[in-house]
Amino acid sequence: MNPRAHPDFDPNPLPRGATLRGLDLTPLSPAVVEEDFAAVAGSAHVLKGLFGDWPDGLTLEENLWDMGWHDREFLEGRSFAWTLRDKDGVYIGCAYFYPEMGRRGAVLGYVWIVDRPDRMALQAMVIDEMTDWLNGLVAQPVTVTWHQPPG
Repeated sequence: MNPRAHPDFDPNPLPRGATLRGLDLTPLSPAVVEEDFAAVAGSAHVLKGLFGDWPDGLTLEENLWDMGWHDREFLEGRSFAWTLRDKDGVYIGCAYFYPEMGRRGAVLGYVWIVDRPDRMALQAMVIDEMTDWLNGLVAQPVTVTWHQPPG
C-alpha cells in the first residue's frame, strides 16, 4: 500500500495510457513539455477560468515544472493527468482527475481542448467517455464533478 496514494486508487492507480473512442490518452510528463506548451499558448484565450488565471504568463520552464509535478502525482496515485491525442496522434488537449482528499468516491475532473471549431463537442465526448472509463476501472462507483473552460 502506498501511504501517499488516494485510497480510491491504492493499490491500483489508473492506467497511464488508454484509447477512448478514437482518442489516445498518454500521461502528462516532461517528455511532452514543448508540445504541451505550444497547445496551451495557442489556446490561452479559451483556457481562462479553468484553473484561475492560468495560463497567463506561463513560461516553458514553469510548464516543465508542471509536467514533472503531474508525472510524479500520477506515479504516486494522488492525481492523474493525460494528454489527449486524436487518431492521427495530434495533441488536442488534456484531461485530469483529482481525487478529493479526505473523501472517498469523489473526483474533480478537468478537460480542455485546443481552440478548434469542434472544441465544445469534443470536450463533451471526452467527459462522457472518461466518466464511463473511470467507473469501469474502480471497485466502487466514483462521482466525477467536471470542470471545463467556458464556451
